[in-house]
Amino acid sequence: MTTIVKVRRQGGARIVTLPAALLARIGVDAGSSLALDVKGGAIVAKPVADAPPAQRRRYTLSELLVGADQLPDLYRGVEGALDGDPVGDEIG
Repeated sequence: MTTIVKVRRQGGARIVTLPAALLARIGVDAGSSLALDVKGGAIVAKPVADAPPAQRRRYTLSELLVGADQLPDLYRGVEGALDGDPVGDEIG
């Protein structure tokens, strides 16, 4: 069974909508990954196994506070930096 779809433009991309029945024939659905290739002038789509989602790193409070003891010195070093009149095209 041949399905005809139209290529449309969305921003700088070209979009093709794949009918659900066609995707079901190769065992994929929304959110699945496909490997695309060109063979003999035709686009070939093959399902690929999705990589498991990467676990987000969890930080301890002590890790998050590393260097915080230097903040007062940093603040003193930039104190008054915003005082005074503009010297260029700054937005006041």
